[in-house]
Amino acid sequence: MKKKNNGFKYFLIVLFTVFVLIFIDQRITNVFISSQREKVVINIKKGESLSTIAEMLEDSGVIENREVFKFFAKISKIEGKLQAGRYELYKNSNEYQVLDKIHKGRVILKPVTIPEGLTYKQIASKIKKNADIDSVLFVRLCENAEILKEFKIPSKNAEGFLFPETYYISDETDEEDIVRMMLEKFSEKLPDSMFAPNEFKFSKYQYIILASIIEKEAKLNEEKPLIAGVYYNRLKKGMLLQCCATVFYALNKVGGKLTYRDLEFSSPYNTYKNPGLPPTPICSPSISSVMSVLKPLQSKYLFYVSNGDGTHTFTANYKEHIKAQKK
Repeated sequence: MKKKNNGFKYFLIVLFTVFVLIFIDQRITNVFISSQREKVVINIKKGESLSTIAEMLEDSGVIENREVFKFFAKISKIEGKLQAGRYELYKNSNEYQVLDKIHKGRVILKPVTIPEGLTYKQIASKIKKNADIDSVLFVRLCENAEILKEFKIPSKNAEGFLFPETYYISDETDEEDIVRMMLEKFSEKLPDSMFAPNEFKFSKYQYIILASIIEKEAKLNEEKPLIAGVYYNRLKKGMLLQCCATVFYALNKVGGKLTYRDLEFSSPYNTYKNPGLPPTPICSPSISSVMSVLKPLQSKYLFYVSNGDGTHTFTANYKEHIKAQKK
């Protein structure tokens, strides 16, 4: 009798397994047949139970049977591991596929593109326009001493180290997540091993300071190594860098023109008055700007002037520089 009962149990298990596999196969087939199904956005909040999620999915028409959804969650042992967030789903979907997507946290992501040349405060404003974040908190996190120490940034803020890139952010991504994401991307793209000391014994931080100047001064990538070479030549001769971009930064001014009065502005960032590099980077530089200071183009040039079309005229002495300015 026991052998017969055991055999019958095994038969039921096999039969149930076959039924489940047929059910899954049928529902997966429906996914491909119904290519124009209606999209549904579901917002799962933190702490919501499996039953609540299953009910929401069934009521919205995403799945047909909440009990099947709950059954798959329980046998997969992930009933307490479903992730919060906003999901883009389709009506009449397969329960297991929906479960898998929510378990893996494949939420709706918003692309946020951070261009090169922005300050950390401008980056905060840029992200706020594209995602629901607190820009004031973002700025404070960029000034957080523990985070700066963790990422080996020897400054009072993360200026220059928020890597310009397109980031994909969900509603569950908070301000600290984004700051860390950007700092980690910087470390990944520009590791310490790239920054060997040069004849000036530059640290990585000093390279980034100069790269941020190049970012603001150069319009064309092909001119960046030459402009970097100009600044190295001026440093060699003990000349002031006389970089307009650093004065703009000191004045917290975007665009426009500088006056002679502006050039007298008292600030450690005014390179018309203070020798050497400014105390911190003035923006987030691109990789091309960083590479230009690591591999500058050798020349005798000490000056350059904008031609108004993105290019510059380079000269080796002040007399030639004045002529170029008049042109």
